[in-house]
Amino acid sequence: MVTELPGPLRGAVWLLGTEALAAAAVAGLLVYQAVTGEPADVGAALSLAGFTVVIGAALAGLAVALTRRSARARAPAIVLQLLAVMLAVVLITGGAAGFGAPVAVLGVAVATLLLAPSTTEALR
Repeated sequence: MVTELPGPLRGAVWLLGTEALAAAAVAGLLVYQAVTGEPADVGAALSLAGFTVVIGAALAGLAVALTRRSARARAPAIVLQLLAVMLAVVLITGGAAGFGAPVAVLGVAVATLLLAPSTTEALR
């Protein structure tokens, strides 16, 4: 019998999916800039785009695994959110608060949803 996901877990899954889509959009933008612009190092620019694709794929995979109630997916998802918060701090201190603040809020929100008691119970 399949039961509906509890609210916090459902919210975390939706936000992880949103992050995965955002990562795909950023990767597309990075590839576009690498191809149409004049980067100092095309290889490095394309590598950054590839890394962004890998992160997006990981986020999407974790969202799917959490939808299937895989308890093993929670820890990597939380780690990626903590890394996002660290990236946000770098962005904010580097003068890009407009990008950093939403990333920080999203990272904290997803981690909080994944640590909610109902999420813990649903993943047992």
